[in-house]
Amino acid sequence: MKFLLLTLILITYLSAKNTDFSIIINKPFNESLLDIKEDYDRTLTAVGFSQNYKTYKESSTIYTNAFDYLSDVSNSIGTQSYIVTIDESATILLSKSENLSKFNKAVSIIKTPQNGYFIGGYTLDGSLIILKLDSNTNTIFTRIFGTKNYDKMNKLIPLSDGGVLAVGSSFTSRDQNDNIFKTGLGKNDIFVSRFSQNGNQLWSKKYGTNHDDRGIDAIQARDGSIIILAQTAYDKNKNVTLMRITENGDKIWLKKYKNNNLNTARRIIRLRDGNFLISLTRMESGQKEQIHLIKFDLHKNILIDKIIRTSYSSTLNDIKEFSNGNFIAVGYVKDTYNTDALAMIIDSNLNMLNQEHYGDKNYDSFNAVTILHNSQVAVVGLKTSKNSQESNMWIVKLNKDASMVHISTKSTKLYAQLR
Repeated sequence: MKFLLLTLILITYLSAKNTDFSIIINKPFNESLLDIKEDYDRTLTAVGFSQNYKTYKESSTIYTNAFDYLSDVSNSIGTQSYIVTIDESATILLSKSENLSKFNKAVSIIKTPQNGYFIGGYTLDGSLIILKLDSNTNTIFTRIFGTKNYDKMNKLIPLSDGGVLAVGSSFTSRDQNDNIFKTGLGKNDIFVSRFSQNGNQLWSKKYGTNHDDRGIDAIQARDGSIIILAQTAYDKNKNVTLMRITENGDKIWLKKYKNNNLNTARRIIRLRDGNFLISLTRMESGQKEQIHLIKFDLHKNILIDKIIRTSYSSTLNDIKEFSNGNFIAVGYVKDTYNTDALAMIIDSNLNMLNQEHYGDKNYDSFNAVTILHNSQVAVVGLKTSKNSQESNMWIVKLNKDASMVHISTKSTKLYAQLR
């Protein structure tokens, strides 16, 4: 009997199949995940946006005009911030929309020491949002802020005092009743706001030129100062701006990175050696996007300036540093008719070691990556099915070499029955 039991268990294990650790959350209309973090219990929590539209139902309400009808359904349709948690077996533990009073998108998630979260995003009518959630994703507080014109958040970053910094852009404001923003600098301005861990707004400031300026990302240095990565566009030019500010938002230095190519700012990170790395997209001849990485120090000295050229147009949306000094970077690679998600391993001298492409013959992209406790990485983005025009939320796990992590599909149910 014991021999038969062992034989059956062995057959079960031998017949087990491995599948890719890839989760596609398929909802109606376009959705995407934009950021992800590992929780203290090894689960993963990601944020992005989903779209919900009210289906038609018979109603006794009689509307005399279209405006009454739109007012009635306005909170039941549209784009809402979305949060999802999965465990190590790729099981979805939590899936919900925040359903705020205004249509909105979440762009960043930060883990708090209390096992909760800060969520950063913006409403589609031009306000900025910060949510603080507890470990069960219940809302502790909501902060909606910004100017009286159109604002957009690109990134929410953690600060050493437990607070957060919102980085984005604000359309030029010329409201004389608003002392902070009474004069705009250009078409769009870099907009930065600092909040305490309790949600108190400490300061908000605008920076920029007479042109179109947008805050893209930021990181705090070890001395408490902050490095801002921004974008400036004018005429047919697109340049990158680096700015260092104090903890109170006062400008320390400004460096403009200009060349004959169009440069798009993507991400900035602080390295283990205390220096910094920015990821750019460089548009070369033939409208070919190539990867441009720049390592620099706290005093704006450039240490490494590297262009990674690939066979197809390639862009890195996010990059993180492993403990050995190598990097995992994610984004997309595209040819004329197809765009695939891109994962790339880069060494400490910013040379590409290898790359992997993921996706079908449609539009697929990775938006953000986080390194896990076991040196695997979790990545989020969007995936579009072969026969669809609608994007779906996508979560994958990759190994340290950018290959896909596999999960076993073997059944433990048979084992339990045999016992």
